[in-house]
Amino acid sequence: MKKLALLIAVFMALIAHGLKGQNLIAVQNGANPTFYTKLDSAVLHAQDGDTIYVPGGYYNLNNDLDISKLIHIIGVGHNLDSTLATVHTRIINVGIHLHPGASGGSLIGVYLDGNMGIYNDVSNYLVQRCNISNVILNTNITSNNIFIENVIGGINLGYISSSVFYNNIISGHINDFGENLQFKNNIFLTGAGDYTFHNPKNSVFENNIILSSYLFYDPPNGYFNIFNNNLFTQMYTFPFIINGCTIIGSNNIVDQAQSSIFLYQSGNSFSYSHDYHLQPTCPGRNAGTNGTDIGIYGGSYPWKEGSLPANPHIQHKVISNFTNEDGNLNVNIKVAAQDR
Repeated sequence: MKKLALLIAVFMALIAHGLKGQNLIAVQNGANPTFYTKLDSAVLHAQDGDTIYVPGGYYNLNNDLDISKLIHIIGVGHNLDSTLATVHTRIINVGIHLHPGASGGSLIGVYLDGNMGIYNDVSNYLVQRCNISNVILNTNITSNNIFIENVIGGINLGYISSSVFYNNIISGHINDFGENLQFKNNIFLTGAGDYTFHNPKNSVFENNIILSSYLFYDPPNGYFNIFNNNLFTQMYTFPFIINGCTIIGSNNIVDQAQSSIFLYQSGNSFSYSHDYHLQPTCPGRNAGTNGTDIGIYGGSYPWKEGSLPANPHIQHKVISNFTNEDGNLNVNIKVAAQDR
């Protein structure tokens, strides 16, 4: 309750400043938020452990955001339909690059038009409920990073190890695997005639929906990959060996027409207008390893409708254009907290 009260206080302070015509970013350190007008300034002045609350708006920066400290950046969400009161939090024309010192931080509820780069021994970083053009991981000593409920273009893994991807929608290739990666309850939209996974090594794939015609490109000799309870549009018979790489698995559902999977979806690109729930007759319903649906609405991290962050957000606001006869300005704002 203390955390909720503190978060609401920050949001109410943001609202108060917003009434004065400014779109301010709050950097929270303990119980004392500091406000900035520019995102790069907020990142520059934040200290280890700080949380940066970025309101809805379009942040057109001149340079990439380089982060070398443990900070948490939380926007209001990336889905415009769910952020009508505030607009989504969108960072355009730049990327976010994580460097040593950023381990343990997070990026939540942000639309990032540029690439997200994770470099040089950055571990235990959480990316959740974001829309990101591409994720690029550039070192094999990076590990234990977590990606949950995101929309992602493509991913270059940079030979990282022991990281997890849960309940994401991924439209591009997954390149340059390290070992011991986990992909669970994702949707891979890669198009017909194209491959999804480039040189996978000793990784686990469970409860995913995979639309591509070709599962692998150049899998390395002598490795194993495990596929359990996935749904494919192509026909595969497990186990099989390709280029000396052994693929084992069980309870997979194969040879499914794409038109029979989702309630409303077509093509191989993500769209906010699509509905990625499974059709009532889809064999992927309740067919995951834990008895929930295959795809993003099953597993331990089912997709949150609207992709809103867990912190309190503004659901509704009406601000009068004029003061009343007593000189007061009528403001009606509804703030709600998410269940997780």
